[in-house]
Amino acid sequence: MISTNRSWQLGVGIVAMVLGMLLVFQFRTEWKIRSTLPTRQINELAKLFSTQKRQLEKYEQEIADLRKQVKDYDRDREVTRLKMSAGLVPLSGKGVRIVLSDSDKKLKDYEDPVFYIVHYDQLELLVNELWAAGAEAISVNKNRIGSTTGFSCAGTTILIDTKRLAPPYVVEAIGDPENLKSALMMPGGFVEQQILSFNLKFSIQPEDELLIPAYKGSISFEHAKMAEEGE
Repeated sequence: MISTNRSWQLGVGIVAMVLGMLLVFQFRTEWKIRSTLPTRQINELAKLFSTQKRQLEKYEQEIADLRKQVKDYDRDREVTRLKMSAGLVPLSGKGVRIVLSDSDKKLKDYEDPVFYIVHYDQLELLVNELWAAGAEAISVNKNRIGSTTGFSCAGTTILIDTKRLAPPYVVEAIGDPENLKSALMMPGGFVEQQILSFNLKFSIQPEDELLIPAYKGSISFEHAKMAEEGE
């Protein structure tokens, strides 16, 4: 009877030992698998995938836009636009006509006449004010203002590039007449400060149709050359 009980206990012990070994083996296997799973790498890969997906969508949109530009590109229209911008063709349209000339004020002995004649910088600033107000084309005494046009003086004579101008100075500008006039005539603005305060004769008139001639000056480039964008 005692021998039978010991055999039973021994069998139970062996079974328990085997079960314990299996549990230990299973635990180690699971721990090893968990420790080798690239959880962090997976998160990073998911983030990278999302970023690349957005970048791809952006490129696809850019390609679609470029294809549309190529499809819609009108070479003749573009050439015409560039000619208009460079001043190589006459332009017409509504705008304003300004007449500026020396003062006719009868001066007193102590007054310096140099302050009562139009100077080149006043004419130049007037043109700049018109550009700033949205003018699309400007001429002075029928001389088209180009990107390289310069104002200077020789004595009391105003030069536009190398051409002499004589008063009255007629400035014509194509653009929105109301905007151009409002910008010039604003209280405390250029005209009030630099023109009217010296009793120079000044008038501005909206026009429904102006004709600005083509630029007649040089358009050659001796030193400048086209550069790649981003240089």
